[in-house]
Amino acid sequence: KIAKVLGTDGLFEYLNKYDQELDPQFDDILGKHSRKPWQKFVHAENEHLVSYEVVDLIDRMLVYDHAARILPKEAMQHDFFAPLRERGPAPSP
Repeated sequence: KIAKVLGTDGLFEYLNKYDQELDPQFDDILGKHSRKPWQKFVHAENEHLVSYEVVDLIDRMLVYDHAARILPKEAMQHDFFAPLRERGPAPSP
């Protein structure tokens, strides 16, 4: 299912970069898929929950190549979390 969203080209680029081979059992079930734009998953029922910042963060997190993926510390500095940083730490109980 991941390959249907992120695309198979990216998967094979990742496998080639790290000199890995996909198990032959996946040959018949993987197929060939293009990368789907995140906006394809936005529709009338959820568009009020979606912002540019969250789509950008998801795009940086859901990457085949672990070396290209956003790190947790970098993710916490992403614009999506700006309102939390501006609010400051939660009060102690």
